[in-house]
Amino acid sequence: MKPLATARLALPVVLAAACGLCGEPARAQFRVPIEHTLVGRLLLPPGSGSRGVEILARTEAGGREPRTTWVLFDEQGFFSQTLRDTLTSVTVTAGDEVHRVDAGDLPDADQGRRIDLGVIDLRDRLMRHHLTVRAADGKPGEIRVGMFSGPPPVGPWGEPVSLGSRQFPPIALGSDVEWLLPRRAQGVHFLVERPAGPGRGIEWRSGEQRLFGPYASAGLPAELILE
Repeated sequence: MKPLATARLALPVVLAAACGLCGEPARAQFRVPIEHTLVGRLLLPPGSGSRGVEILARTEAGGREPRTTWVLFDEQGFFSQTLRDTLTSVTVTAGDEVHRVDAGDLPDADQGRRIDLGVIDLRDRLMRHHLTVRAADGKPGEIRVGMFSGPPPVGPWGEPVSLGSRQFPPIALGSDVEWLLPRRAQGVHFLVERPAGPGRGIEWRSGEQRLFGPYASAGLPAELILE
């Protein structure tokens, strides 16, 4: 019986030695990111819709490029976004940065893996501005409009940002649209995109774009004309 017992003990020893040669514990190689949910509420000046206000959650994971996730909120300002990577910052923008929480100031996740930012009150920090976009030839149509602090970002190969997403809903040309901006914003740009044809979907991505700006809060135009 002794030789058999010795053989049984030898197998764990060999496995342990093999794992030691890996240079990293086996459990670290198969670590699965833990999901957590970012929740909170924005308080905005009276009105309907996001009006150019965006919540950006920045996350990082070992070996991967940092990622920015757009967090949508409802008509009452409530938001809930599930994230898988490590949350490093949350920024609220409105043509410029108006609120930011960095990693060191983020609350810990609760037992339900929720990171609750509570109520973010921006009512006294934002001003309301009405803007109309018209076509020079007076023709009707649909557009998408994005508001940015500074020139809009570009892709890794220099391609323009696409406005064909839920963050930028279609707007009828000639309609009055309300935007929210910081009271002392600088370098505000409006990017207007028209679809390439009468259809939807990817045709927005290839549509014509026109950039307006920069503007300061004190000199915002009431009307933009598309040539």
